[in-house]
Amino acid sequence: MITGKHVALRDEKKDTDSEDFFRWWNLEEWQYYDEPDETFKSMSREKYEQQIKERKQKPKPPLLSSHTWHIDTIEGQHVGWVNYYQLDEQLGQAFVGICLPEEETWNKGFGTEALNLLLNYLFHEIGLQKVKTATWTGNKRMVRSAEKCGFEEYILMPHRVEYSVRGEPLERIEFTLTHSEWLSRQTGE
Repeated sequence: MITGKHVALRDEKKDTDSEDFFRWWNLEEWQYYDEPDETFKSMSREKYEQQIKERKQKPKPPLLSSHTWHIDTIEGQHVGWVNYYQLDEQLGQAFVGICLPEEETWNKGFGTEALNLLLNYLFHEIGLQKVKTATWTGNKRMVRSAEKCGFEEYILMPHRVEYSVRGEPLERIEFTLTHSEWLSRQTGE
């Protein structure tokens, strides 16, 4: 467990996690920010249970290639997840992602704190030299969270489709944060 002031990241599953995820997969708004060009489709209990069964049958990737933590408030409320993926050990870099599916948890600093905890772990415990994150320009909360965590360098690139289902122009935005930039922010230099 990695604990901050307002949130904690945990590896262990709780009995209630499955119900949380089923509820979250049936919320449209967060999925729009995750995949803006995909049309939302709610998920039946049967389909959800089938996906869980299929996931359990797949071999798990090595811990270092990707890893997901559950995000809980300090009071114990399960509010989302944070992860790293596409770890490249030779380059010493990985991508990070975060999701807080329920609107009641947005704009409270939970995502930014969880991302900061993950970055600290990646730079200090795993020894990465560079961390990237990617979203699309319409995901203002993720862009703001990345900037608050110190991500500065970014590139814009066309998204898979010109417009999303809500008619907004799309551009993929990819941020980078280096280990030295992270250390400078932590020491205030």
